[in-house]
Amino acid sequence: MQQSDEGASFDIVIIGAGLSGIVAAQRLLQVHPETRLTILERDYCLGGVWSSRRIYPSFWSQWTYGIAEFSDMRMERPPEKDCMNDLFRAQYTTKYLEQYADHMQHSGRSLRDRIQFNTTVKSIKKVDGQWHLRCSHTTSGTDKFVRTAKLMVANGHCSVPNMPSLLGKEDFRGRIVHSFDFGTSSVISDDSVQHVTVIGAGKSSADMVYEAVKAGKTVSWIIRKSGNGGHGPAAFAPIDLPTPYKNGVEASQARIMASLQPSVLIPDRSWWTWFLHSTRLGTKLVGRVFDLLDNTVRQNAGYKDRKSDKGFEKLEYDIPIFWLNGTAGACHFSDFWSEVAEKVYVYRASVKRLTKTELYLDDDEGTHFPCDAILCGTGWQEGLEMFENDLLKDLGLPYPKESESPESASKWEKLVGDADEQVLRRFIMLRNPPNYHHVYRDLTPYRLYHTMAPLHDDSILFMNHVVAGAKLFAAEAQAIWAVAYWDKEIKLPSIEERERDVAQWIAWNKRRYLSNGELGNFAAFDSVPYVDKLLDEVGVTSHRGKGWLRNMFAPIMPADLARAFNEYRAMQG
Repeated sequence: MQQSDEGASFDIVIIGAGLSGIVAAQRLLQVHPETRLTILERDYCLGGVWSSRRIYPSFWSQWTYGIAEFSDMRMERPPEKDCMNDLFRAQYTTKYLEQYADHMQHSGRSLRDRIQFNTTVKSIKKVDGQWHLRCSHTTSGTDKFVRTAKLMVANGHCSVPNMPSLLGKEDFRGRIVHSFDFGTSSVISDDSVQHVTVIGAGKSSADMVYEAVKAGKTVSWIIRKSGNGGHGPAAFAPIDLPTPYKNGVEASQARIMASLQPSVLIPDRSWWTWFLHSTRLGTKLVGRVFDLLDNTVRQNAGYKDRKSDKGFEKLEYDIPIFWLNGTAGACHFSDFWSEVAEKVYVYRASVKRLTKTELYLDDDEGTHFPCDAILCGTGWQEGLEMFENDLLKDLGLPYPKESESPESASKWEKLVGDADEQVLRRFIMLRNPPNYHHVYRDLTPYRLYHTMAPLHDDSILFMNHVVAGAKLFAAEAQAIWAVAYWDKEIKLPSIEERERDVAQWIAWNKRRYLSNGELGNFAAFDSVPYVDKLLDEVGVTSHRGKGWLRNMFAPIMPADLARAFNEYRAMQG
């Protein structure tokens, strides 16, 4: 085949120049500066979700200054006018990533110099021990081929928009824009667009609603009923929640706070975690902490207290925030709830059809209204479309359940079933979830070790396919683990032990995060124990504080990751 004879050849190819791809390239080149490494990026700019093309005015960080950085370059503090409780506008993360890519140099070339922009990966195959990638230029469509010994798929879980199927969209005269393209669209500034409809329940939907309201548009917000495949509205927490720490994000970086989570990522050998999660008294204590958080979030929003004749009360999320069956985020704007209550029409329904200028809902009232633009905060696909089904199966990636062999299905059902019994024995709270609508997936879950490494192929890794809360923090820890893994400096458990580890993760994910855990890659509240698990396996200890008190109560910061990586490099001489 032509791919064998054409195209450039590399030691390592990274797909995606978002934060995961950038920091992974940096860590790999720090240890092996002569490595022939390239990054394939389908966009014309780097940064992924935080690229200059995808940001917009109401897009703010979900992490705070001091934590939102990599360990080898400090981030300049944004101006105070663009900060709130140490959170800041996303444009400063964009600026930071751009500077990082230019500043980091290896063998006379920066990280930016190694990025091939406007390069879309169309297909990936393995031929004679090498990865063969067929790529095309994003705009011209010109094909090119790339070969590599090792491949890192760092396109994450927010790279391929999930567009809704809307009956009548061919005749619709307005615009339909996914949040992926919202930053470059002119919907908000276009005076001819007066009636805006936002579809979706999460953070990007809320941002688009807020921008449209502030621009004086007539806004309708549509969230699917939980009973027809929807998760329900997101939970938006105030950014000034009181904690003993500098802010809520810093609090979440402390192991004492992480220990409140019923997480299999925390070793089952501590009296403290045993007390919290395996005793009735401890479980009651954890429950009260989360009840306090839940009540605070609901009171801040005022779902039932605010006066509204537009359906504002329909924004209240369906089950306690502890379970995170839907999405969540920070509420950055002090006037968000009051603006929405006063000015936004809220519907719990689905789009039935579109006409040239109107949108019809599937509710009993036959609701319809004028619509000039539809903004879709409808989530993402897995970003694995470049792999054929057989390779998806071989690598342990999600693929259609109907394609799974009876032998494989039976094997994993037994492994996950055994693991589920262990999870329920350890975590009392997970035994009795509230009534909720379960959104089933027709795909098998991720069956990757640590959500990164296939069990039977050590030449490929998947970065940022886990949903973690602290993005930059988790990405850097993954990068450190990846270096040690490809250096063969990690003493891996046997295949059977890794299979049991994967099965335990899958079983726990479904119990802990309900619908969100269906694909086995969700750890929104578990960034700290996830990072600890990776670095502990690398064999370093510098990320942990001296003594039990400091280890548990001091927030783990980017500087701790720097010490851990330096310790690893020193161990290797």
